[in-house]
Amino acid sequence: MRSGATKASAIGAATTISMRSTYDTVGHNAVVQDVPGRVSSEGIVTKPLPRYRRVEAGPPLVLQGRDLALLEDVWRYRLLSTSQLETLRASDQKVELRFPSRLTLTRRLKLLYHNRYLTRIPRPLAKGSQEPVYVLDREGAKALSREHGEVQARTASQLPKAAALEHLLAVNQVRLSLQISCAGSPDTQLLAWHSSDTVKFSVATAPQPGERAYKVRLIPDGFLSMRVLTGNQGTPSRQAQRLFYFVELDLGGESSRVLLDKCRTYYLYWHSGGFAHDFHLPQGVGFRVLFVVPTVKRSQTVLSAIRHLTAGQSMFWVTEQAHMTPKQILQPIWRSHAGSRHAGNGYAEGELYDLKGAVTHKRVRT
Repeated sequence: MRSGATKASAIGAATTISMRSTYDTVGHNAVVQDVPGRVSSEGIVTKPLPRYRRVEAGPPLVLQGRDLALLEDVWRYRLLSTSQLETLRASDQKVELRFPSRLTLTRRLKLLYHNRYLTRIPRPLAKGSQEPVYVLDREGAKALSREHGEVQARTASQLPKAAALEHLLAVNQVRLSLQISCAGSPDTQLLAWHSSDTVKFSVATAPQPGERAYKVRLIPDGFLSMRVLTGNQGTPSRQAQRLFYFVELDLGGESSRVLLDKCRTYYLYWHSGGFAHDFHLPQGVGFRVLFVVPTVKRSQTVLSAIRHLTAGQSMFWVTEQAHMTPKQILQPIWRSHAGSRHAGNGYAEGELYDLKGAVTHKRVRT
C-alpha cells in the first residue's frame, strides 16, 4: 500500500509542477504534442500552442530541408494556405521534401509560426474560421537570404487585408495548379508566370467621332507563357510553340458593362501592337484571356458580356474555380462564346478547349 501511494503522489506532483507551457520534443524533429491535458512519459502535461498569438519563447526547432522548402513556397507565392502548401509539398519530385501526412505538415507550420519564420493571417467566417494563410516572416527571410541573397519579409502594414485574401489565394491556386500539372506533362512546360505588379499596361481607346481618346489602365491578375508540343511524337507534324495567357480571377463583383470594357481593352492591347511591343514579340502574335469564375451561372454572365464584342470574341475563355486543380487545369475545361450555342433544356452545345489549343465538342449544363 505504501509503494502504491508513493507512486500515485509522485505522478500527481509531476502533473502539478508541469502546468507551465512545455513541449515534448522527439529527436531533432521538435514535434509538438499539443493535445490539451496529454501526459508525457515524464509525467509532463503539454499545453496547446495558441493559434494566432505567439508564445514568448518559441518551442525547440531545428530547420530541416522540408522546412526550407515550405519557406521557399511561401516566398515565391507571397502567401499560401495550409492546403496549398500541402499540395505543393506532395508534388515535389524530391521525396525527402514531402511530408508524410497533413498532421506532420501542420505541426511544422505551427513551429515555424511560433519561431517567427512565418506569419499567420486568420480567415474569419460568420461562425468559426477557415484554415490560416501563411506569409514569410523575418526569421524566414533571414534563412532564405543565406541561399538566395537578400530576401525581405513584409511589414505588418504590407500584409494583405482580409477582403483581398480570397482573391489572392484563388490566383495562387491557378498558378500552383499549372506549375504542378506542367511539371508532370512531357508535352507542356510553364516558361514563366508574372504577377499583377509586373504586367500592368495602358491602352489608348478608339474614340467615336467627336470624342477624345483617353488611356485605360488594366492590371491583370497574372500572365503566363507556356511551351507546348503538338503532333505525334516522332513524326514531321511534331512541333513546339509558345502560347500566352492573361489570367482574370473573377469573384462576381463586376458588372457586365465593366466586363465588356475590360475585354475591349484587352483586344485593343493586342490590336494596337502594345502586347507585341511590351513582350518583345513579332507583330501579330496573339494571346488569350482566361476568366476563372466561382460558378457556372457567373460563367454564363461573362460569356454573355463577351457576346457583345464586335471583334476578338475568340480571345476569351471561361471556366469555374472548381476546375483549378493540377489534375484538371490542362484538360478541356475552357469555354468560349465563339464556340458555343444554346441547345435548349438548360444545355449548351459547344467547344471546350484545353490550354494546348485542342478542341473537344461537349454538351454542358448551363
